[in-house]
Amino acid sequence: MKLLLSAVFSLSASAAFAQSPPPGVTVLSVTCGSSERMEEAAKAQLTKSSTPDIDLAAASKAIAAGRAQHAKALGGEPVDEAFKSASRFGALAKTTQDAEVADLFRRAARDQLYRNTFTAAMQKTSWAAGLSDASRAYAYQFLAGEGCNVDDDNRSWLRARVASRGWFKISTSGADADRAAFLLVQHADREPAFQGEMLALLESLVAAGETKPSNFALLSDRVFVAQKRPQRYGTQGRCLVTGWAPFDIEDSDGLDKRRLAVGLPPEAEYVALNSKRCVAS
Repeated sequence: MKLLLSAVFSLSASAAFAQSPPPGVTVLSVTCGSSERMEEAAKAQLTKSSTPDIDLAAASKAIAAGRAQHAKALGGEPVDEAFKSASRFGALAKTTQDAEVADLFRRAARDQLYRNTFTAAMQKTSWAAGLSDASRAYAYQFLAGEGCNVDDDNRSWLRARVASRGWFKISTSGADADRAAFLLVQHADREPAFQGEMLALLESLVAAGETKPSNFALLSDRVFVAQKRPQRYGTQGRCLVTGWAPFDIEDSDGLDKRRLAVGLPPEAEYVALNSKRCVAS
């Protein structure tokens, strides 16, 4: 399985990013499978390099630096800016007294870890700073490839936990646990039926004050876009030459009013923020 990250990738819980790079631009990708297959895919990134030995040496150092950031983030230790969301959940996992919530936080840390790895690669920061395109693509295959099964594993785990204990409600598990559980659902894109089931659940929880309204809004857009329907909150979109732009929106005139009702900033601010993340890879 090959994931072309310039085609579609969820950089965060909020916005789905889609890009079609111009000819000649390096495409960051992950080939999942056996270690041999992933190594073969990584080596293929060097085939067009004019300095493959130098690129390989630089990439090897970057992989070590990236793995060090991974370990620190999962342990809740200080990390580079790109990995702070993963590290925050890693720290929460160490302090909670509820074993199941601690497991949830560890899973959320891993969820964010590989998205943070993508952010660093796209923005050429942290482990990716100063690398050639060939080195960056080679290193990224290894660093991101270690997370190939994270989303599927998290989805299976969360489905079982929700079936047995219900949602991680704000009143019983706290706002951080509610957020962590939402992230696992939001990134369960390979099973849209599960996302649809959780959307119906979140709708009832919003009314009871047991989940953040923005969780429902973000997942709603995710589900609607997957179903090829206009979204209601303008949170899903793609990177264009001019910046980030949302996919089709239902009743665009009432968009900011709906966003305000669920705690989201005005669409213009949201577009400006996400446009800064549309860094050509």
